[in-house]
Amino acid sequence: MAYPQRNDQVEVTNQEILRGLRARLDHTGVSWVDKLPSILWGLCTTPKEATGVTPLYLVYDGEALVPVEVGVESDRVQHYDEENGEWRLMELDLVDEAQEKVVVLLMAYRQQMKQSYN
Repeated sequence: MAYPQRNDQVEVTNQEILRGLRARLDHTGVSWVDKLPSILWGLCTTPKEATGVTPLYLVYDGEALVPVEVGVESDRVQHYDEENGEWRLMELDLVDEAQEKVVVLLMAYRQQMKQSYN
């Protein structure tokens, strides 16, 4: 069977999800549906080798705030200032620049992979 629209990156991500599900379900009797959100959260908050940043960072130009930090009041929650909202709006203007940097990193990574396999 041929897959003309196959996307290798999607295949790799699907394999990562399945690997996480297998690892978590081997020792418990819990349904895979209950474990899926934590696996997806892990994928979104783990830095990728090719880019050096997390997918969440690429979307929001910032790292995730773990729910525990909200209740415990971590350093970044304690030092949050209302003026930070204005600062974040200015940072949003720089999201495109950050994404362009990652595109350059990805191109360099692909070149490196090509050279090592050829």
